[in-house]
Amino acid sequence: MIDLAFPKRTGLVLSLLAALLFSGCGMSASYRPAYQKTIRDFSGSAKYRKAVGVLVLANATPFNSEQAASPFMESFISSLESNASEALLLVPGQSDGPSFLWNPPRIANGDIDVFALSALARQAGINAVVSPVLMDTRLRTRNTGFWFFRDVAYSLQVQTAAAVYDAATGARLALGIMTDEVDIDADQAGIVRNGQEVEVDDLVELAEEMGDALGERMGDAIKNSQWASAVVSIEGGSCVVAAGSEVGIEVGDRFSVLDGSAILTGLDGQRYIVPGPKIGEITISRVSPRQSFGEPESGEIPPAGSILIPGQ
Repeated sequence: MIDLAFPKRTGLVLSLLAALLFSGCGMSASYRPAYQKTIRDFSGSAKYRKAVGVLVLANATPFNSEQAASPFMESFISSLESNASEALLLVPGQSDGPSFLWNPPRIANGDIDVFALSALARQAGINAVVSPVLMDTRLRTRNTGFWFFRDVAYSLQVQTAAAVYDAATGARLALGIMTDEVDIDADQAGIVRNGQEVEVDDLVELAEEMGDALGERMGDAIKNSQWASAVVSIEGGSCVVAAGSEVGIEVGDRFSVLDGSAILTGLDGQRYIVPGPKIGEITISRVSPRQSFGEPESGEIPPAGSILIPGQ
């Protein structure tokens, strides 16, 4: 758990979960079983830029104006760009990002279907997906003073969160949940108690600080993650990769191919891709800005869904 330092405010809570990235399980490939390298044996390459999709999630709070949501999101994006400066950010409204960034797939209970989301991200050439969200605003009261001087103080509590998901596996790389609050008066408290929004002078500054902190932590997680891609289809005997010169891929680049067929189901029903052992290598023969084509070094063509890692 990591604590971040902020200007003095009450009720600050920040929890960050450690990176979760599944390693190979020792499965052998039917057409090239000689290699037993797994994802842990590759260090990646700084040559390639990570494409990162930013989800636009609905404002889940009673504050429906832009009073908190806009400064939070703008500060988050700015901080993310600063801390993952080499990443190629796909932000709806700022780029021609895919539609699932606006409307991600969901499971029956309304949670994001990360397994389906990661599959869409791989097809779009996205390496990671980040999901900032303004989660909740609620009224808080506390007693002050004593005896004849007893009084009640009010504050508006704001909760925000952000997570980063690895597109290659569907695993969550980082999670940040932050709760902070700002003082309000009794009249403002009455409006909030009735389920209505009220203008709060310090709310913009608070939302900016929370967005900046979460953007920094998610940016660090992206920066420290491993670049990987996938074979999205087979065309004319070539492996199609949904990434090209825009992220630094060039003709002649070589990638190791890992088995990507194993799926793990977690206790909560979420599913993950488990990268298996190395099953081959491809060399890039053609490149366009957002797509490239690779030929197998030897043996059969790796199937669609195989994971590509820089290095041999």
